[in-house]
Amino acid sequence: MGRSIANRFLSFACGLMLVGVGLVSAQPAPKPFDLPTALPPGPSTWLLGQSYGNTIGAFLRGDDWYSAGQRLHFGIDLSMPCGTPLVAVADGEVMFVDDMGFGAGPHNLLLRHAEAERVTLYGHLLERPLLVPGQHVQRGEVVGLSGDPDGTCDSRPHLHFEVRALNYFTAYNPVDYIEANWHALAAIGSFSYPMFQQDLENARRWLSLDDQPPVAFGGAALNRYAAPHPDLRHGAAPQVAPPLRSVAPPPPDSVWQFQPIAFSGCCANATWHPSDPGRILLIDGTPNQRATALAWTPSADNPISVMGQAPMPRLSADGSHQLVTANGQTTIRRLADNTEWTVAAGGVPPALNLDNTRLLWQVASQVTLPGEAAPLVEIWTSAADGSNPRQITAQPRAAAYWLDAHRVLVSSRTGIRTTLIIFDLANDDAFVLGVWDWLRELTIAPGGGRLMLYTVYAEDPAANGIHTITTQTGAQQQTLPWFGAWRWRDADSVYYLPFDPSAPLHTLAYYHIPTGESRLLTDPATQPFQVANGDWAVSPDGQQVVFWNAADLTTWLLTPTGR
Repeated sequence: MGRSIANRFLSFACGLMLVGVGLVSAQPAPKPFDLPTALPPGPSTWLLGQSYGNTIGAFLRGDDWYSAGQRLHFGIDLSMPCGTPLVAVADGEVMFVDDMGFGAGPHNLLLRHAEAERVTLYGHLLERPLLVPGQHVQRGEVVGLSGDPDGTCDSRPHLHFEVRALNYFTAYNPVDYIEANWHALAAIGSFSYPMFQQDLENARRWLSLDDQPPVAFGGAALNRYAAPHPDLRHGAAPQVAPPLRSVAPPPPDSVWQFQPIAFSGCCANATWHPSDPGRILLIDGTPNQRATALAWTPSADNPISVMGQAPMPRLSADGSHQLVTANGQTTIRRLADNTEWTVAAGGVPPALNLDNTRLLWQVASQVTLPGEAAPLVEIWTSAADGSNPRQITAQPRAAAYWLDAHRVLVSSRTGIRTTLIIFDLANDDAFVLGVWDWLRELTIAPGGGRLMLYTVYAEDPAANGIHTITTQTGAQQQTLPWFGAWRWRDADSVYYLPFDPSAPLHTLAYYHIPTGESRLLTDPATQPFQVANGDWAVSPDGQQVVFWNAADLTTWLLTPTGR
C-alpha cells in the first residue's frame, strides 16, 4: 500500500515538475478597482480579516452563515474600527441602499460599475449611507462608514465587501478585481491560519488567495469535505510552546540562499518536524484521490519519503508522541516503544505538555453565534493517561496554551478586552499577566518564557502594534519598533517580514528582544521573494525558513550560507 501511494505521488509530481521557475512572477495586468478605503493599512487603520472563498471559517460556519452562497465566504472582510470612511472602488451608480435582501446588515450599499460590468456590495455599515438609488459616484468618493454586523462596534467591526455579476446571482473573488498587494496584506491580520480549508481528496484545490471559485447563489455546497484538514469540527487542541533550545546568533554577514524543495504547486502549509530541523512535513496528492503525507529532507540524497495517507498524526511538542483524535477518543502513542493508550479528554483534541506528563483540553459549554452572550469555555487538565481530570477554569471566549511542563496560559475575551491569566499547576497558583484591548494574534516563545502579541485600534496610534512580555508576575510589556508578521527563532529572537504593502516583495529580518538588535537578512533587489498566504515556518533550530512562494505556489527553503 505504501509503495503504491509513493509511486502514484512520484509519477504525478514528476509530471508537474517545472524547470527554471523563479521567485517572482511577471507583472500582472491592471485591475479595475481600488481598495474600498483610502486609508493605508496598518494596526491603527485596517487589516485583512477573512479572505474570499474556501476559508476555514466558511467551512466551519457554512450552514449557519453561508448556506446561500454554496458554503463559501462570498466576499472579503477588512477588519477596521467603526466609522472608517469607505470609498467607491471605481466610478459607479448607486443601485440599492439598505436592501436587506442582500444581507450584510445592519446597513449595506450596492454600486453598479458599468465599465467593469460588475456590482460591488459594502456590508455591515455603521449607518444608512447618505446616497439614493440612481445617484452617480466617482472613484475615491466617500460612500459610507464601516460598522459591525452585531451593531455594537466592540464585537467584530469590519467591512464585508463583495464583487457580483450585474444580475447579482454570482459573486467573484475581490482579489481578482482590486489592485492591492494582497500577499503583503495576508502576512498578518487574518482571522485564521491556515487561511483556507484543505480537502484531502483534492489536496491542491482552492488554497491560495487568487485560486478561488465564483459563487452561484442558491447553488449546491462546494465544501462538504469528508476529509478536511485541519479538521476543527470538534474543536482545536491547545497550542503548546516549543521546547527551549539553545540557538546561536545568525551569521552576521551571510547571504541567504533560496532553494525550491518541492514540485510545482506543492505544497501549502508546510511544517517542520518538531524535533528534526532538517525534515519538512508536507501534504500533496492528485485530484479525487486521498492525499499523501510526505517528509522532505533537502540535504538527503533521496529527499522525499512517504509517511502514509494524509493527514499525518499530530505530534507532541518534542516529537516523541503521536495523538490521534477520532470518535470522541484520543489515542496517544509513545514512539520510542509504540506503547498506546486512549483518553476521553471531553471528546475534544487534547495537548501534551512539554515533558509529556499532563494533558490539556478546552470544551465550549454551549454553541453561540457572534452577537449573542459570550460562551463559556471550560479548561481541563489531567495526567497523560487521562487520570485525575480537573477543571482549571471556565472563561468567556477562552483559549488555553501550555507554556511549559506545569504552567497554563488562558486568554479570555469579553467585548474588546482580553485578559491573560497564568495558572501554575505545580502549586495551584494563578495570576493575571495583563489586560489588552483589541488584542489580535498571540504566540509563545520556545520554553514559554515570553509572549508576543499585537493590538489595534487604540486612539493613540503609538499604543498600536506588536508587544512582547515575559510570563512572570509583575512583567511589563515592551512595544517593538516595527510591525509585521513574525515567527519565533528562539526564546529571545524572531524572524519577521516588515509590513510594507507599498513594497512589491517581502524582506526577511531578524530581531533580538533583549538587545533591540534589528537587521535585514535579505535584499529584495538581489533576493526577490514573496510569501503566499502568510504561509512560512522556521525550523526548530532557528536556522532555516520554509515558505510557500507566491510566484509559483511551490515550497521554497531559505538558508544562510555557511550553515
